[in-house]
Amino acid sequence: MQSTDPITFEILSHRLHQVAKEMGTTLERVGGTVNTTQVRDYMAALYRADGRILSAGETMGWHVPCAGFAVKAIMERFGEGIAPDDVFLLNDPYLAAIHQSDLYMISPIHYEDRLVGWSATFVHVMDIGAMSPGGNSPGATEIFHEGVRIPGLKLVDRGELRRDVFDTITNMTRQPVMVGLDLKCEMAANHVAKVRMQEMYSNHGAELMEAVSQEMIGYAESVLRGRLSEIPDGSWTEEGIIQAGATWRVYLTLHKAGDSLCFDFTGSDPQASKGINLPYHSTLGACYEAMIHTLGYDVPKNQGALKPIEVIAPKGSVVNVQYPAPVSLNTTSTGASVRFVAKSVLMQMMATSEKWRSEVMALNAGHRLARHAGVNQHGTYYVSTLAEGALDGGGARPTRDGRDSAHGSSTCHNVEWVELNFPLLYLFRRHTKDAAGAGQFRGGLGSESALTVYDAPEGKVRVVALGAAGLRNSGQGMFGGYPGAPSILAWAKGTKVKEMWQRNESPQTLVECGGHSELLAYSDFDLAPDDVLYLRMSNGGGYGDPLARDPALVQRDLELGVVSSESARTVYGVVVHEDSGVVDREATLSLRKLVLDERLGKCS
Repeated sequence: MQSTDPITFEILSHRLHQVAKEMGTTLERVGGTVNTTQVRDYMAALYRADGRILSAGETMGWHVPCAGFAVKAIMERFGEGIAPDDVFLLNDPYLAAIHQSDLYMISPIHYEDRLVGWSATFVHVMDIGAMSPGGNSPGATEIFHEGVRIPGLKLVDRGELRRDVFDTITNMTRQPVMVGLDLKCEMAANHVAKVRMQEMYSNHGAELMEAVSQEMIGYAESVLRGRLSEIPDGSWTEEGIIQAGATWRVYLTLHKAGDSLCFDFTGSDPQASKGINLPYHSTLGACYEAMIHTLGYDVPKNQGALKPIEVIAPKGSVVNVQYPAPVSLNTTSTGASVRFVAKSVLMQMMATSEKWRSEVMALNAGHRLARHAGVNQHGTYYVSTLAEGALDGGGARPTRDGRDSAHGSSTCHNVEWVELNFPLLYLFRRHTKDAAGAGQFRGGLGSESALTVYDAPEGKVRVVALGAAGLRNSGQGMFGGYPGAPSILAWAKGTKVKEMWQRNESPQTLVECGGHSELLAYSDFDLAPDDVLYLRMSNGGGYGDPLARDPALVQRDLELGVVSSESARTVYGVVVHEDSGVVDREATLSLRKLVLDERLGKCS
């Protein structure tokens, strides 16, 4: 193997990262659905010839190992039948995908007729032919209810699109044009990767490219193992709860020994008859993402970051589903729970290290969202999503508040775009008052939104409620910080919104809408013109004792309208003059001393 000098290694390794990022940019520019262009529910990455992860861009880290399983599944199925310029498709959750809505496209990369690598993308397509519009099916009790399941097929044969295959797949969905466009944006992204990689091999030679690729993986592994060695050994536990009629539990114990981690999910509940179940590779991918987001935030996303990790997930449990149980709801239910517990145990571990304690932050445990479908105001049938999870509040950190309405690399559709394309009208969308977890540094604020049906030719919109169901999905507080308010979906029926419009009024809260409201579990239903759908996203947990918060920061939050004067007093111990709204510092000091004395009295 040719050795590489540090400068060459830096240049070429960063170039490989940029190729993966360019793949993601291509997905956004060529794609046409909200999932791809606005929410960024996709993945794009490069893989070694044997399926090991080489470089992932700024996309969903959770799916990166899963696509590696997809590459290996394609190699096993097609073997010698893999030719230059072929393109393959796979969405089987029992092989590599997380659920069928995630269409993985796998393309071999050849140089001088030799297989040197793979590119892989996934896009969450807008429909997959399941029993519920959009693919997430609350009524599904087995995998056969959840849409087209592809264990691997050749979509492009030596550069020629197999139109019969393409049409067969798209015509089994409710949105053939939009699904077809997402398939085309994946083909475009994989083509970009192939061209860029072949250019690099041509310019630098196969031997140097192989050396850089191997060294990139070794570098990521070395850095992570070095960081793990700086942290004391031990074991930590966490659990996540999904509440939707029945209750399902995800239980995790993290064992650290030397420079290795074992994520052990023994004790998690048996797999469910509802589609919340995760395949093993998805559970592994969630632990990989947790590692990347904590200790490996600046480490290249490749196979090296996976090497220090072992994942134990009992077969037949909600974290290692066995055929033919359903999976369509899993990404935002058990998937969210696994990512939460994995990050939580890592935070607990890091808190034992003086060096890494400053990197600890509060978390949230997932959010609710909804799909919607019907005939729009333009007379066209559609399927789309209300993916407002990008407006979650982030957890607080040791030195600053959590980020408001900021969820990783995801973004959110804008209100005007939704109202232009679909028979829905927003009554409001804003930060939720008094919802962020209190602390010396408060959690980030999530959003709350309310929508109603407007100008719908059929007089209704079909809604599918999904996400991290239950009231235990709140932001987790740290070191005395309070949890944030959980994410919820509510359905208000028989409201007086239209009556208020006739008086030139508009409701500012769900209560003002009137009618009868109920919290939604996993369900699909028709939203009528007099109904309102309410979505509250998750809010970040606080960090540290709220009584230690700088009164000036509480004053700022009061002025922004995100904290009430009542919460300022009862939670933060901050007294505000009723007439001016300005903090009374002397009264604040007295109140905080009184609260602290009461605490000490209760402890004595």
